[in-house]
Amino acid sequence: MSDLKHAAPKARLGRAVHFTATAIAAVLALSACVRSSNTSSSTDAGPSANTSQSDHSVELSDGQLSAIKIEPVGSSLFAIEKKGIGSIDFDNKLYFDNNLSVQVFPPREGTIVKTVAELGDEVQKGEPLYTIATLNDPALMVRSPVIGQITAVNAVPGLFVQPGKAPAPYAVADVSTKWMVGSVPEGDSPALHTGQTAKVTVMACSGRVFEGKITKIYPTIDASTHRVTIRSEVADPKNELRSGMLAVFAVRVQDPVESTALPANGVVREADGTMTAWVTSDRHRFSQRVIKTGLREEGQVQILEGLQRGELAVIDGGIFLSNMLQAPPTD
Repeated sequence: MSDLKHAAPKARLGRAVHFTATAIAAVLALSACVRSSNTSSSTDAGPSANTSQSDHSVELSDGQLSAIKIEPVGSSLFAIEKKGIGSIDFDNKLYFDNNLSVQVFPPREGTIVKTVAELGDEVQKGEPLYTIATLNDPALMVRSPVIGQITAVNAVPGLFVQPGKAPAPYAVADVSTKWMVGSVPEGDSPALHTGQTAKVTVMACSGRVFEGKITKIYPTIDASTHRVTIRSEVADPKNELRSGMLAVFAVRVQDPVESTALPANGVVREADGTMTAWVTSDRHRFSQRVIKTGLREEGQVQILEGLQRGELAVIDGGIFLSNMLQAPPTD
């Protein structure tokens, strides 16, 4: 009887342990189901179905397609140029060059009586510049021998002047030609030669390109900047360039090369500096492609890596797709 009394509590204890274990297992199972449900809900609430962060692609609706333009990747010619910065030379050096200016001396010695033209005036050939008094002629008029602009005046009434004795009372220059004095890195200098064409632009004449040619490459290198100075004669038939104007120039050093190219509006510089483009095979789903770019010319970008000619690519609106990838629409 005593054994039965002791067995009953043990049995009840066993059943209680079993019940507790079963309850714990049930709670754990329920918790797992809840976590599974939450995970599924989180996935459903993620990015819109028309974007994919994992493969960097987006899918556009018919309405969204109007924001971009698509064409096969093509090619373009790119000039091989060396570029630099300089300035237009007017007073300091240009017009002391005998090929571009004329020093107007009197035909005989005498004293200046009157000056007619002023510095900066444009004159015609034969137009009066100044008058001198000589022993035989009290009012000898000295006229401009060329068409041009007055670039130096060293004449005042009462000054005694002689033929060929510097400085000349007046200097007249053909302003249809200017100098552009600039510099290039010493590493670029071996590619430059006299006679090469230089394209010159200045801020004051936006959109204009002035044609010139290299006439001199100076023999020394600036020790502090490691740059070489060059001088170009620039055609300026309308006399639009002024002394001291900041100039940007480009010298073509070899024939243009034909390369794979994409319009600039199809190339995107991402926040981290990476250059990308967008390609498609069905004109609805677009994949982002990392590319390596080179030269830029007339709105075209040279593609060195990442695209093949003939691939369908976005040529306008690339930034629209990149923005969609970063912040996908929710509707």
